[in-house]
Amino acid sequence: AKIGVCASALFGSISGSAVANVASTGVITIPLMRQSGYKPHISAAIEAVASTGGQILPPIMGAAAFLMAELLGVAYGDVVLAAILPALLYYFAVFIAADLEAARQGIGPVEEAAIPRLGKVLKEGWYFPIPFAVLIISLFGWNLTPETAGLYAAVCIIFLGLFLSYRGTRLRPGDILESLKATGQSSVQIVVIGAVAGIIIGIVDVTGLSFGLTFVLVQLGENSLLLLLFLTAGICIILGMGMPTTAIYFLLATLAAPPLIQLGVEPMAAHMFVLYFGLMSMITPPVALAAFTAANLAGADPMRTSVAALRFGWPGLVVPFLFVFGPSLLLYGTFFQVSLAAVTAMGGIWMTSAGIAGYLVHPLTAVTRTALTAGGLALMVPAEAFPGAWMVKVFGAVLCVFLVARMMGRKVTALS
Repeated sequence: AKIGVCASALFGSISGSAVANVASTGVITIPLMRQSGYKPHISAAIEAVASTGGQILPPIMGAAAFLMAELLGVAYGDVVLAAILPALLYYFAVFIAADLEAARQGIGPVEEAAIPRLGKVLKEGWYFPIPFAVLIISLFGWNLTPETAGLYAAVCIIFLGLFLSYRGTRLRPGDILESLKATGQSSVQIVVIGAVAGIIIGIVDVTGLSFGLTFVLVQLGENSLLLLLFLTAGICIILGMGMPTTAIYFLLATLAAPPLIQLGVEPMAAHMFVLYFGLMSMITPPVALAAFTAANLAGADPMRTSVAALRFGWPGLVVPFLFVFGPSLLLYGTFFQVSLAAVTAMGGIWMTSAGIAGYLVHPLTAVTRTALTAGGLALMVPAEAFPGAWMVKVFGAVLCVFLVARMMGRKVTALS
C-alpha cells in the first residue's frame, strides 16, 4: 500500500487529473493491495486519496503551481516552498492510515522472497531520478523559468531513454513522436480549459457576480473568519466537482480567494486553501469522481469507497485551516515556529488517525478513540490561531502522551 501511495503521488503530481491518475496507476496498485489482504473498498480508497494528493505535491502540483505563481505575482519557487509542508503532512497521514488499517486487519509485511533485491533495482533504474534532479536544479539552482526547466528535463529524459535501456527496452524514435503527439493533445486541453475559464471569469466580472459573491462572503465573515472559511470550503467542494485541477484552481482563485484575502488571510494561504478544497471534491461524497473510478477498478461499492477515502484523506480538509490560522506551515516564520508547527501537526495527525482507525498499540475502546481524536485535534491547533491557543496545544499533548503511555503500559503488562 505504501509503495502504491508513493507511485500515485509522483504520477499524480505530473498528470494534472486525479481521475486520470487513478485510472493509470490504480490498475497496478489496487490489485496488489487486494492481494496483500486489504479489502476492495479500502484498496480503492487508498488509491483515490493518494492520487488526489498528487495535485498538491511539489514541484509540479498538476500544473497548479505555475498558475498560482502567475496569479499571485510571485516566484514559482515561493509557491513550491510554501506547498512542501502541507503536502508532506497529507501523505504522512495517508501512510499512517494505511499502516494502522493493515495492523487492524492483521495484514503482515510482504514475504521476503517476494521483495526484489535493492542492488538489482538500483542497477536497472539508477538514472530515473536524473530528469527530476535536472528540473529542480534548473528551477532553484539556475533560476530558469518553469518552461525552460521543463524543456531541459524533457531533453534529459529523451537522451537517457535513447541510450540507456530498462529491462532490455530503449526509447524508440516512434515513441518520441507519440509522446510529442500526446503532449500536444494535453496542451490543447489546457488551452481550452484556460479559454473557457477566461470566458467564465469575464462573464463573472461583467455581470458583477464576482463582486457580489465577494461582498456577501465578506459580510458573512466580518464577525468570524472561521465561518467564512467553512462557507468558502463548501463552495470550493461544490464548484470543484468533476473538474480538472487547472480548471478548479482558475475558477476558485477568481471567485473564492478574494474574500479571504480581503479579510486579512495571507494571499498564498488563501489560494492554497481554495486549491485544497477544490481538489477534495474528488474524494468527497456524493460526487467523488476519483473514489468512484477507483471503486470501479476494485469492484467495490462507490459510496462505501468514497466514505473510506474521506476517512483516509481527512487531513486534506483540516490542514488548510491550519495554514490559514498558522502560516508557519507555509514556511512563514522563524525556524522554531516552523519546526513546532510541523512536529505538533504530525503528532496530532498520527493520534487523530489512530482514533479514527480505532487502533494504535491494540484495538481501542470507544472512549479511548474519542479522547485520542480530541487530543490529536487539540495538538494540531496553531499556536498563533487565537489567544490561549498554547494552552489547547499543551492540553492535547498531555492527553495524547497519557493515553499512549497507558496503552504501552498495558501492553508491557500483558506480555510479561
